[in-house]
Amino acid sequence: MPFLPYCRQRLADDPHLWASTLFDEVAALGYEGAYSMFTRALRRYQVRPHCEPCHASTGRNVAVIVHPPGEEIQFDWLELPDPPESWGVGSHAHLLVGALAHSGRWRAVLVESEDFPHLVQALDDVMRKLGGTARRWRFDRMATVCYPSSGQVTASFAAVAKYYGAGVDICPPRRGNRKGVVEKANHSAAQRWWRTVPDGLSLPQAQSGVNKLASRMDERRRKVDGVSVTVAELADGEPMLDIPVRPFPAELEVQRTVSPQSLA
Repeated sequence: MPFLPYCRQRLADDPHLWASTLFDEVAALGYEGAYSMFTRALRRYQVRPHCEPCHASTGRNVAVIVHPPGEEIQFDWLELPDPPESWGVGSHAHLLVGALAHSGRWRAVLVESEDFPHLVQALDDVMRKLGGTARRWRFDRMATVCYPSSGQVTASFAAVAKYYGAGVDICPPRRGNRKGVVEKANHSAAQRWWRTVPDGLSLPQAQSGVNKLASRMDERRRKVDGVSVTVAELADGEPMLDIPVRPFPAELEVQRTVSPQSLA
């Protein structure tokens, strides 16, 4: 296997790097084999270092929740550590991920903050990338969406949901599996995209990268009633609601450092 030394070095540096991420890298370097052949070789040559905590968690039971087509979009923030300094966002970048609960299609938007105006902007962008909105939106207990102690949706966010014609569902305390679809998308974005973002990448280039990953994930295959279909085929069949032509009117305020010529 000509790429074996490269794989050993990458997994020595980052033992939790996904095999799919490593496959993307070696494919870009010229590897022409199939993914299944690649993972068999990783196992045969025992390339990945042993990790006892990961080994102990294998085989745990998970809950599968069935969602009708077009019923629900799950939203969640993914905080990304150590972004390039040139982005000017501090110690974490902020990615809002929205996933269709039925098909698993997801899209994501990078923003500078998790405050209310940026959340509204990102929600609108994500829904336009998904092609519309589902009937319900699901969140955990974000302070910008609800009162964390009670789970009651705030009046300001209720106005946003009403504008787009959607209802809001808040996850009960300690019930993270209620939005497992978006959490899986978060994991994919973190492992297959964020780990590979170089320091010199601009914010628009990074957004382009996560867009490409999300589109590529539409090619995943799933079994539905014994029939193999892609995520894209499932998602294209979901009855999405149209969203308004104009985004919800929220006032967005950002700080910028400019040159003496008033250039960013």
